[in-house]
Amino acid sequence: MILAVATLLFGLSGASAAPLTDKAQADLIDPVALPGLGFNPGFDQYSGYISVSDTRDLFYYHTEAASDPENAPLVLWLNGGPGCSSLGGGLSELGPFFAQGPGANLTVNEYSWNKVANMVFLESPAGVGFSSSTNTDDYTVGDSRTALDTLEFLKGFLLAYPQYKNAPFWITGESYGGHYVPGATKAIVDYNLNADEKINIKGFLVGNAWTVAEQDNKGAVQYWHSHALNSDDTFNNLMESCDFTSIGPLKGVDNVKCDKYQEISAKEMGNINIYEIYADNCISSVNKDAAFLLEKLGDAHVASKHVRSNPTPGYEPCIEDYLESYMNLPEVQNAMHARPTEWTQCSSVVDYSYEDLLSSMLPTYEYLIKAGLELVVFSGDVDAIVPVTGTLNWLAELDLDIVSPWAPWTDREGQVGGYKTKYDGLTFLTVRDAGHMVPYCQPKRALDFFTDGLNGEL
Repeated sequence: MILAVATLLFGLSGASAAPLTDKAQADLIDPVALPGLGFNPGFDQYSGYISVSDTRDLFYYHTEAASDPENAPLVLWLNGGPGCSSLGGGLSELGPFFAQGPGANLTVNEYSWNKVANMVFLESPAGVGFSSSTNTDDYTVGDSRTALDTLEFLKGFLLAYPQYKNAPFWITGESYGGHYVPGATKAIVDYNLNADEKINIKGFLVGNAWTVAEQDNKGAVQYWHSHALNSDDTFNNLMESCDFTSIGPLKGVDNVKCDKYQEISAKEMGNINIYEIYADNCISSVNKDAAFLLEKLGDAHVASKHVRSNPTPGYEPCIEDYLESYMNLPEVQNAMHARPTEWTQCSSVVDYSYEDLLSSMLPTYEYLIKAGLELVVFSGDVDAIVPVTGTLNWLAELDLDIVSPWAPWTDREGQVGGYKTKYDGLTFLTVRDAGHMVPYCQPKRALDFFTDGLNGEL
């Protein structure tokens, strides 16, 4: 019965007819041996390491498109952090299977993005997840090397999977992916200037993207006030006292008044889920993505996993706990060709550049717009840590001409999926009732706009 369900969801066979390279053959996952799966889903999965330097090996998980992989685009997904694993995206947001319940359990995600694309989930930089280095100095890292290592990974990946070398290629991600995604895209554009074999980069889609510290921080304070999370007094004092160019999300620096009112702000909000403000909390468990971000960037808010009031049937609100448990099963690591590792969603060894975190990505946007790439920025509208207000702030700084003004876009069910503005060189859209992890919160709508984006129909 489970095989019949999988066949209906994914088709009879998505496996490529092309002969496999030795590397691809070695990295091919035996679906019967993968704990919690035990059947052939009709498309191939791969995972393993690709070396990007003499010391650094990056781990990836690749799922073929469920149908017609030979003609489907190739899409790379990058989670944020900085320092969190893209297997979170692969196995708890938009991949074909989710870790479900304690132990070795997987469940089918009927809104997986591999319905329309060949997906690659990269653990980056070295020190994240299974990705590693033989030189611990490599764990001190910033945007430049992360982007160049992503480029080196992609070059190695295309050698292992030459069937994709001419495929339309996109980069996607969320959160600190606001730096990872455009940074890697620029590295590829620069590489193509002198490469004999160019990478067929088309553009990127990035969500709730940390992009310009000042504007994203201001936008957060504006969002908290406009959504009845903070009082007038707290809003006014935060706006007057904080130097938003020199703080990360939720963290003040050497400013007594700013710090004071951030603490007041947190108390006024209470223990809400700042990543999806209208969701309830799973009080017994702390969200590891949130905890990691707050540890690195400040601790003014307590963040915990959310339980939606009307959860998608079959979707587990504490999925990240299950994912970590699943990825640490020796039989899972063996099936996925990973070296024995204490796997965590977010790394405790990566020392990421705070200077880079505070830097603006707008010059990179301007460069990529001039290069003629298709850029899509999306924003879940109930995220309060990198909210839509901040994104609108920095989009205004780009000062792009508006081609199509703000208007609703419609999902496949005929509902308003959110709102969209098309600029000269960039498309921006909101996703209605989605938090920070858009494919988690609104899987149907996420697949809808992702499909349209790949087809140039946004």
